[in-house]
Amino acid sequence: MNKAVGPGTARRGAQVKLIDVAKKVGVSPITISRALRNPAIVSEDLREVILRTVAEMGYMPNLAARALAGRHNGVVGVITPALHQYGFTDLMVGIEDRFRDTELTVQYSNTLRHAEGEAGLLKSFLTQKPAGVIIAGAESYRDLLPLIESAACPIAHVADLSQEPQRLVVGLDHYSAGTGPTRFLLSRGYRRIAFMGRGADVRSRRRIEGYEAVMREAGCFDPDLIIGGDSASRTGLGRELFSHLLQRVPDVDAVFAQSDEMALGVLIECKERGIRVPEDVGICGFNDLEFSAFTEPSLTTVHIPRYEIGYRVADMLLRAVRDEPPHEGKADLGFTIIPRGSTR
Repeated sequence: MNKAVGPGTARRGAQVKLIDVAKKVGVSPITISRALRNPAIVSEDLREVILRTVAEMGYMPNLAARALAGRHNGVVGVITPALHQYGFTDLMVGIEDRFRDTELTVQYSNTLRHAEGEAGLLKSFLTQKPAGVIIAGAESYRDLLPLIESAACPIAHVADLSQEPQRLVVGLDHYSAGTGPTRFLLSRGYRRIAFMGRGADVRSRRRIEGYEAVMREAGCFDPDLIIGGDSASRTGLGRELFSHLLQRVPDVDAVFAQSDEMALGVLIECKERGIRVPEDVGICGFNDLEFSAFTEPSLTTVHIPRYEIGYRVADMLLRAVRDEPPHEGKADLGFTIIPRGSTR
């Protein structure tokens, strides 16, 4: 039997408007709106009352209405290629730390490294009238540039510095991130240095180019020393690739792996086979993940300032959204080689 639904039994949150919340709290609608966008602008006591009332009444801000009423909907879209990988976690924390206690919120979209989907995701964000967009690691700018040039909001980038964007860009030169660690391994007396990674994106391909240039310069280049593959487990992939490498290049004496997870796999395989690290084989990882300092021996690796990159690109975008002059248009945050026990 159906029950009549009267005014006192309306579904929680149904048709609750900003003005309803304002009347309940006893302040103006604009005060509620500003407090929800930027809680720091109201007193702590009032903020608690507003947030409690919003929760009790089930009020949901209408982003579309906000976009119609103002310049934007208060959202920053972030397009990334691989949210599931450890390397992007610190980047996201940096972005979110910068936007915390501002009027903006963050929404992510993941391309899963499919370059053909990048333009579609950007179009989708732009139709929602965002405050701005961060493109964190685009594979190609061919289809993105026309959209960027015509966008009504600022768009910032985390990119290899060889890529097209010239303003609101934070990143590093991944070619140098290939040459530097390779020179480091050569300086430690290694000569048959393998590059472990398949060049799945523009950044890793640039590192391969840097590695090859240095190895050719040293008279040590051998295409058989470049090896890559796919696996659900990157540590398992490191073990598998190192096994294949030993079969085709038995005298390999160092590995420059494109992730610390793969470097860990190489280390495990060496222990399994009784290969001494770093005496017989040196290992250098990439990304300086937390565990790399605690393996035995600890992993030499390449530190990328992921948190700082995220924070800096968010700061660039925030200043652009607020029409404030940028501190800089393009920032190279570089990399650092962290020597540890896995290399001589």
